[in-house]
Amino acid sequence: MVMRFIQKGSKAFTSQQHTILSAAAVIAVIYLFSALLGFIRNRLLSGYFGDSIELGIYFAADDIPSLIFSLIVSGALSAAFIPAFTQTYKNNEKEGWKLTSSLLNISLVTFLIIGIFIMIGAKTIAGEIIARDSSLTVENLELMASIMRVMMLAQIILIFSSFFTSVLQSFKRFVVPSLAPVFYNIGIITFILLFINKLGVFAPAWGMVFGAILHMTVQLIAVKKLGFSYTLSFDIKNTIVRNVYKLMAPRAFGQAAQKFLDPLYTNLALFISAPANVILTFAMDIQMLPVRIFGMSIGQAALPILAGAYREDDTKEFSDLLLKTIRQIAFFVVPVSILMFILRVPLVRLSVGARKYSWEATVMTAYALGFYCISLVAQSLILVLARAFFAMHDTKTPLKVSLFAIFINASTAILFVRYLHLGVWSLGLSYALGSMADAFMLFYYLVFRLKNLDMAKFMNAINRIVLASVIMGIALYIPYRALDALVFDTTRTLELIALTVIVSLIGFVTYMLCAWLFKIEEFNMIIELVDSKFLKKGYLRFRRQGLDQSPMQSQL
Repeated sequence: MVMRFIQKGSKAFTSQQHTILSAAAVIAVIYLFSALLGFIRNRLLSGYFGDSIELGIYFAADDIPSLIFSLIVSGALSAAFIPAFTQTYKNNEKEGWKLTSSLLNISLVTFLIIGIFIMIGAKTIAGEIIARDSSLTVENLELMASIMRVMMLAQIILIFSSFFTSVLQSFKRFVVPSLAPVFYNIGIITFILLFINKLGVFAPAWGMVFGAILHMTVQLIAVKKLGFSYTLSFDIKNTIVRNVYKLMAPRAFGQAAQKFLDPLYTNLALFISAPANVILTFAMDIQMLPVRIFGMSIGQAALPILAGAYREDDTKEFSDLLLKTIRQIAFFVVPVSILMFILRVPLVRLSVGARKYSWEATVMTAYALGFYCISLVAQSLILVLARAFFAMHDTKTPLKVSLFAIFINASTAILFVRYLHLGVWSLGLSYALGSMADAFMLFYYLVFRLKNLDMAKFMNAINRIVLASVIMGIALYIPYRALDALVFDTTRTLELIALTVIVSLIGFVTYMLCAWLFKIEEFNMIIELVDSKFLKKGYLRFRRQGLDQSPMQSQL
């Protein structure tokens, strides 16, 4: 049985993925491994720098390079490029690769031009935008500017990676693009371990460059095997090239607007203190774990399948698939958000609670994480709901909704910090408010547009998931408090790990039992997926318990 598990597991990771759940499962496993490396990276950073000014500056320096990257490439590329490349490649393989080269070259030159201005004016940007009204010294601003220039080099390399990612996803190859961030984190960790004593805070910055090279190389090998042939072409007049950028524009603008929140949040955190930016960044990294594992993996896998299911004259298949995808996210993320909220202090201590990371910073990080947890479901749903609009060839509606949500996010953040003088935790609350507004409006517009959604069945399923999650929360909170007070000395790391693992297992078993008792369809789907992908088919087969299996089940 063990050999069968290994053989089927290997096949699952090397083959094409044709269903949302199977593709998402493979991606999620890799994201989990990447998250483990991210945990090691953050643990090293907190171990070497604690909640210091230097680490706060390092985190702040990445805002502008990431913003420019989001504006020019990032996720907007896949939404517009994949359909265009897929169609062009089907008609003419050579033209498909020529289209890829043209878009890559145009994007690269555009980024280089903007990048040069960023590098020249890095100190001004640091002082007048990122750290305006903060207590940072001239030396601190010069350090931020120098780190920012290094990080710009990493973003240039990642432009190549973004195109390779989209090409691989066009061929429904999800594994290698998901593995790329693993190599990115390996690059950062390597430089921290080897050069931290010599380079100081520049070690992780140059590690980002090395990680970006690894990120690009692993995907370059994969696309070369698919037949990719680079040409030095700038076919700006090509109709398809123009259409790609035309479709990218609303999405890129929306992503850039969302990314504008990063410099704003950094500015507000630095307005409180430089260590506050460390607290905010670590809290954000921890809360992004379930969003990456479930929201990003399912959303990434859903786009090409949703796009294939959409028909303007008959949206029934598309509507059923969309609601099932939303239910899958709720099935995973609702209980995880409750678990993370209850275990937020142990999670922070295990993630970044090194000796140099003060207890006050640990408590404040856990406090901010608690507010982020409120919107984990909303953040994950946005990644699928927006892609549903992209599958319907509508990039304007998500943009309008995103801009309104950003306004809520930014205005509440400024109000909380600048005028009410609340702590860094309030930025977690403002982020939650903006995310929930975004998800609610996207879903509202989808319901308005898709008239044949079976909302009664959908809400019945969601209610059962929420009930099972609440029962799980109660079931794990009681032993958590009892074991913490009576059994484990949580000042010791091993006992803290034991407490976290035991309580999490209690929650997992309770939730799975409730899912089985409440006849939640996603529970059976998980059993079937594990059975078909990793075990002898039928080994874990459960009776369907009277659940209806629609034709769309095969695509989930």
